[in-house]
This record gives sequence, structure tokens and C-alpha cells, in this order.
Amino acid sequence: MNQSVEPHESGAGDILRRIESLRPLIEAQADANDAGTEISAAVTEALEGAKLFALTAPHVLGGAEAHPLAVLEVLRALSYFDGSTGWYCQAAVTGVAVAGAFLGDRAVDEIFCRGERATCAGQAAPSGTAERVGDGYRISGSFSFGSGLPNASWIVGGYILHKDGVPVLGESGQPVMLIAVAPRTKVEISANWNVLGLRGTGSYDFRVPEQIIHEDFAFDAAAPRQLRGGALYGMGFLALPLLCHASFGLGCTARALEEWTIHARAKRRGQSGTTAESEVFQRDLGFAHARFRAAEVYIRHNFAQLFDGAKRGHIADGLKLDARLGTSNIISLGTKISQKAFTASATTGLRNGNRIQRCFRDMQAANAHFLTNEQSFIDAGRYLAGIPGAHPGF
Repeated sequence: MNQSVEPHESGAGDILRRIESLRPLIEAQADANDAGTEISAAVTEALEGAKLFALTAPHVLGGAEAHPLAVLEVLRALSYFDGSTGWYCQAAVTGVAVAGAFLGDRAVDEIFCRGERATCAGQAAPSGTAERVGDGYRISGSFSFGSGLPNASWIVGGYILHKDGVPVLGESGQPVMLIAVAPRTKVEISANWNVLGLRGTGSYDFRVPEQIIHEDFAFDAAAPRQLRGGALYGMGFLALPLLCHASFGLGCTARALEEWTIHARAKRRGQSGTTAESEVFQRDLGFAHARFRAAEVYIRHNFAQLFDGAKRGHIADGLKLDARLGTSNIISLGTKISQKAFTASATTGLRNGNRIQRCFRDMQAANAHFLTNEQSFIDAGRYLAGIPGAHPGF
């Protein structure tokens, strides 16, 4: 297995060391994040100080442009500390990477070169509309689930391109979808994030009122043109969000396993000793670890190979399929493991603030995401079965 790392990894290593030092703060703020439905200012400021938002930014723009395995380590750690913080960060670094690699020069100048925090958040689902106007686009739309909106300077949206009121079709026969960013100052955010899990992510609904943006602030999602950076962005447009989601799944699931074990060691079962001394628990924990460790090896192998394929200039369809399957697998598996841990914790897990409960809730919320939900396995199965028109993943 080739897991070679680009020279820029040294910067990512510095970021990881800073992030690890933030564990006490992030864990202490977890309840406040849940109650406030967004990441606390103390945490976001500390993440900024740790250069977290530079993790996946192109090196030419002052970013770390980290190897995917370094990205995984950083986001895995954050998600282990607190699921909401990890989810917010995986969404934030995805937005920064996409903006830095695929947007035009005018947009990059505005986002990265004006001395302000280069942070992007939003929703890439095609809920908006766009129309060509001169050298730009008239955009508008209403969106949901914009993770990290309160802390973003630029808001991402997905827009179906129209002409004369009719969707424009691309070469595939499907409507052309643009990924575009608008300034936070021209976006209306609804503070309506009232959910079971990932409560601290501030994933509010938002509305982009009709406005005109320059063409540099948008690109065709089906045919993104990489303008900056190296293999990290050459892996494919969906590869980065898949990597970041996988990192979250690994971190949150690892925490569920540890908290389950801690609970079992402390919980006494009458005269029979602790739960940890039960063979039923030992069997269940052994199975869970085996499946988790296999899932992690699969993910690391997938993204190392995908990165190396991008460096060579050719990515096999099988690598794309594995990236999608591996990410969907850890989210699905993490949901099952955290549910097992929550059920085994009995009344302990019912108490708000309990870490097993938080892992369970956060994984349930993550499992609902369109990128890794049941449809992901259906799409993979269609491709594996040789159904005409099926795609490998992205």
C-alpha cells in the first residue's frame, strides 16, 4: 500500500499538534454547543488560531494543502473530541478546498486575499436557480442544512442553470448545476436548527435573495475545472467531501467504542462483577472493534490510492466506487456501534450530557446525509451489478 505524503504534510502535522492541544476546551464546550445549536466562539477562535481552516486550502494561497491521510487525522481527532465540532470542521474545510481549487481568480482574491477568515459553508444540493447575465449569473434560492453558517464569510449553494425560464441541459442530458458562493452579507439565515443529533453544528436553513455574481464565483458541478493546487483536488469533486465525512465517522465511532468500554468497566452487575467481565460484552466489543478497524483500513487505503491515482493523472472507476462505499460503510457501521453502546448503557445513556448518548445522536444525524445514506449503497450495487447507466460514485 502506497501512502506517500506530499511535502506540504509538515504544515498539516503542525495543525494536528495544535488541534490535539485543544481537546480540553472542545470537550468542555460540547454541552454549550448543543444548547446553543452552534459552535461556541471560544472554540471557533481556537480553531482559527490552530490554522484549521488552512488545512485543505491550496498551498499557493497560503494553505497546508494536506495529504488526504493528514486531513483524515485532523478531522478524526476533532470528531472524537466532539461530534458537532468535528462535523462543523469537516464541512468548513471542504468548502475552503473547493473554493480555493475551483473558483476563478476574482473569487479567490475576495475570499483568500483580503485579510478576512477564508471560511465557506452552505448546501450544494440544487435548490437554487441561476441565469446567465453578461459575465456573471443571477442567482437565488432557499436551502436547508447549511452546516457552520454562523461562522462562514461565504455561503455555498447549488443552482440549476436556466435560460428563458427552462433548465439548460448538459452533454449528459441532465440539467446543468452550478456550485456558487455568495457573500454572507447578502444571505438570510434562519436560526431554526432544532434537531436530535449534531445539534451544535448550526446547520440552519438559509435564503439567497436574487443577486448577480461574477462568473468566477461559480463552476459547473459536473465538469469542475481545477485551477489551483495538486492531487488533493485532482481526486475528484466529491472525493473531498467523502474524505471529510469518513474522517467524522471514524472519530465519532472511536469515541463511542471507548465510552462504551469505560462504562462497562465501571458498571457492576450485582454479584457477577462488572459488565466488562461478561462474555456477552466481550464478544460484542470484539466484533465491533474488528469491523471498525477493517473499515478504517479500507478508508485509509482508498484515499491513499485515490491520491496517488490523481498524481499519476488517472483514477480508475474502482477507486471512485471504493471511496463512496468506504465512507458510506463507516457512517452506517458507526450508527450501529453507537446504538449498541447506547442500548448497553441503559439508564446511564439517557442522561443528557452523557458522551455515549451524544455519539449515538450524532451518528444517527450523520447517517441521514444524502452523501452516505442508503441510496449510496443502492447506487454502488447498481454499478456492481452492471446495470446500464450506473456510475461508480463520482
